[in-house]
This record gives sequence, structure tokens and C-alpha cells, in this order.
Amino acid sequence: MSMKVEIRSVWKGKEVKIQGKKVTNRTAYEIGLVVEGQAKLLCAVNWGYLAASITTQAFDKGTEPGNPAEFQNDTPYGKPPSLSTNEMQIESPDSDMEVLVGTPVDYGPYKEFGTVRMDADPFLRPSLDLAKGRVLIIYEKNGKMEFKEYQK
Repeated sequence: MSMKVEIRSVWKGKEVKIQGKKVTNRTAYEIGLVVEGQAKLLCAVNWGYLAASITTQAFDKGTEPGNPAEFQNDTPYGKPPSLSTNEMQIESPDSDMEVLVGTPVDYGPYKEFGTVRMDADPFLRPSLDLAKGRVLIIYEKNGKMEFKEYQK
């Protein structure tokens, strides 16, 4: 006795490619949020504007600047700068393949890299280093969520 078996498959390459891009974009944004959170914890605080201004921006979404008062030290250093919410917002990237994390305050680069008169007090680069260890974990979680229909 012989039996005929027919197997049909449907090519879903285009759909899988779109889903993969979603996973990558979501993961990049979530890593940006991790970097943002770490940077706010690591940055030096006087008035709180630097920590409050650290935001994450993707092509279609982003975080809002915080309230500087939430980050202030007890010891004031002169008069705090007067910055509006718009001045504390970084620009969104031009591409959906980018995520930006940073601060628009003018003294941010001096704190990060130092000057000839001031030592560096980095907060963004160490935050990125700390977040690198979470990339695969977050990528795997997002991949499992997006591709659950293919998993058994």
C-alpha cells in the first residue's frame, strides 16, 4: 500500500522581513530607554537640568524631558538656568533605523568629555556600556513576541 503526501508551504518572506524590522526598531528604542535611565542616574546634578533633559528619540516616538526639581541637589550653585521644555528636547532622527539618546543643554558635552580646565564626568558613554549587556535579552524577548506564530 502506498500513500501520497502533499506538502504545501506559503512564502511569507516579505511579512517576516517587516516583522524583523519591527523587532529591531522596538529593541533599539528599548535599549535607548535603558541608556536614558542609566544616564540620569550617573550624571552629576546641581540644578537638575542635565538629568531632566536626557531623552530618547526614535523616528516616530520619544520621551519627554523631566522636571529638573526632581533631580536637584540640596545645595544650590548660584541661579539655575531658565530652560523651556522645547530647549530641553533633543531632535528626532531622520531615519526609522536610528534612535538618539542625549541632552541638548549646552554644558552636557563639557560634563561628558571634560575641558582643559575640567575633568570629564561621563554619563552617556558608561550608560551605553551598561546597556550593551541587555541587547540580546531585549532582542530575544521582542523576537519571541513578534514571531510567536512561528514558534511551537
